[in-house]
Amino acid sequence: MSQAGRRERGALEVKFVPDEQVLKHIAEDSGSMGNGSSVSGGEVYSFQTPKRSSKMVELASELAQTPGQIVAAGHSECPEKTAKTPQSSKRPSSNKVQQRSKKKEFVSTTPYRLRKRLAAPDPDLESESEYSASCSEEDEDDQKEGSAGLSGQKTPAKTKAASVSPPRNTLAKKVKEDKMSNLVEEYFEAHSSSKVLTSDRTLQKLQKRRLNQQTLHDLLKKAPLAYAAEIKELNQQHESLFSKWMLHLHWGFNIVLYGLGSKRDLLEKFRTSVLQDSIHLVVNGYFPSITVRSILNSITEEVLDHTGTFHSPLDHLEFIIKRFKEDSSLELYVLIHNLDSQMLRGERSQQILAQLSSLPNIYLIASIDHINAPLMWDQAKLSLYNWLWYETTTFSPYAEETSYENSLLVQQSGSLALSSLTHVLRSLTPNARGIFRLLARYQLEHKDNPSYPGLSFQDFYQQCREAFLVNSDLTLRAQLTEFRDHKLIRTKRGGDGVEYLLIPVDDSTLTDFLEKEDEDA
Repeated sequence: MSQAGRRERGALEVKFVPDEQVLKHIAEDSGSMGNGSSVSGGEVYSFQTPKRSSKMVELASELAQTPGQIVAAGHSECPEKTAKTPQSSKRPSSNKVQQRSKKKEFVSTTPYRLRKRLAAPDPDLESESEYSASCSEEDEDDQKEGSAGLSGQKTPAKTKAASVSPPRNTLAKKVKEDKMSNLVEEYFEAHSSSKVLTSDRTLQKLQKRRLNQQTLHDLLKKAPLAYAAEIKELNQQHESLFSKWMLHLHWGFNIVLYGLGSKRDLLEKFRTSVLQDSIHLVVNGYFPSITVRSILNSITEEVLDHTGTFHSPLDHLEFIIKRFKEDSSLELYVLIHNLDSQMLRGERSQQILAQLSSLPNIYLIASIDHINAPLMWDQAKLSLYNWLWYETTTFSPYAEETSYENSLLVQQSGSLALSSLTHVLRSLTPNARGIFRLLARYQLEHKDNPSYPGLSFQDFYQQCREAFLVNSDLTLRAQLTEFRDHKLIRTKRGGDGVEYLLIPVDDSTLTDFLEKEDEDA
């Protein structure tokens, strides 16, 4: 027999074994199948795996991600390829495990709501078994057709998601906004065509003439005061606190009065009844030309008996502080009406007044009327003032406080300017009053000259030296600066560069002022 025939006989050789070995072999096979570490239950009982409703959707998504892998539609389409597959008992189960592991690793990027709206898959694919064998050697044309079919399924889903109508609340809100915008446009269109006309009904066209200051004051004085008895009783309650105010002042506090109504009469009553025998200074803060320099001059001249001049208000303040610290017997009560007035509410003025009130020998009591007056003071100024707040509502009219304001009912004349001029000059030194009188007389002498530019500074300085009013041009300039602060004079430079001085008051008012000064002299 040839060698090939021996090999064939060797391949078909039958071997008889005892029954014990057969049983032993069966027992070993059953033991290996019972061990869960080598073979999983899914491989043995794969036919018991339940189907999921979204299995085909996930399979379609997986094919869209990996278009190279396509599951066969049936075994009948590729019988030759199926025949070439080895028919072992363990290979199909291992392939199924690999397919399931791939499916588990896939993470869908499609949103959940969009996944629900995906088009239904092909009914032929739905009828197939879940674990049908894959045809690994499909033609590229079949792959392209499957990819095109899947993209055709995804496109309707996107269109459907994009065509979802917005909520009803959004539509209602949009309609409402459109209506409002239309109403606004219609309103402005209706009113834009109409012309705005300015009335020509002025006070000058009235038949009755406007009153002068004295007539208006007399008429207001005759007008009866409403609730006079209640206001009088209220003022008596405030007056009963005078002794308490004095006690707080000597304890190191300063007093500020606030409330509706003029507090000038109340402070005047406090001055006449309590401070009659004490050195005190009254400051009318409502006066239109009051300055902090005039307050410091009053303290220096009337309390400290010093007639010198100072370069700046800070130097003046340092001198006053030094004198009060050297002489502890000096005591001064300062009463300020309307501390929040237009002329005193500045940062510099409030800082100087706060430093004055911080001295232990100066006692300050002031009134405020503006609703935003506390905004003038920061923490540093409040610590210097050391206020005690008293609510003193009097319901009294602001007759004196508003007498210096321009009124439409009053005929504009020089009486208001004259009273302001007289009040300011009374607070100045005798030399300062003499300098102003000299300038006023020179201006009245040239009143008939329409091209009068004013008095030059050099000529004015020579006249003041001849009258022994100043000893240097620096002294004169310091005095002119004070006049300028009080708005008593105006300076301007001519075409030749010379500085000219002019009093911005009409000639009749200047004449009345000089006549009144001569009477008082």
